[in-house]
Amino acid sequence: MKVTKKIIINKSAEQVWHLIAHEFDKAHLWMGPIPNSVAMGRGNSKTGAPMEGRICDLNADPNGAKVKEVITDFNEQKKQLAFDVLPVNNPKVVPIKQNHVSMTVRALGPNQAEVIWVASPELKLFAYPFYPLLRLVFPVAFGKLLKGLKAYAESHVLKANTAQA
Repeated sequence: MKVTKKIIINKSAEQVWHLIAHEFDKAHLWMGPIPNSVAMGRGNSKTGAPMEGRICDLNADPNGAKVKEVITDFNEQKKQLAFDVLPVNNPKVVPIKQNHVSMTVRALGPNQAEVIWVASPELKLFAYPFYPLLRLVFPVAFGKLLKGLKAYAESHVLKANTAQA
């Protein structure tokens, strides 16, 4: 399964890229379902990213369900990154085995950018009978994440470029 979502954000591509890529560990600021997120391996990425990835809590329980998001590809010039989303302590009924996400930021003008989110969730075997339903649910869920990104980016003063990081 592959799900592509796009959103236009009224900030420069550099500002949006900085938020997505250089503040990758701060997903909790714009991802509604994530109460907390922290960096993994800051400064140690083999991909050239500012960190190896992040851990996102899925609820308020510090020992509860989480996802580990490992950056697998990072391209500063093209404003592209990709990461694997791996469940940690998730209930067995969660239908996703893992998810691969790529995000690209494209400049549409000096103060407008498009974010393209491509997710490729890998389902657990028991989830395949629910494929038609999941095919409807995933785009809505990913769209809500991007709407959160847009709302946060447009309502906060973001750094103008990575030189200010």
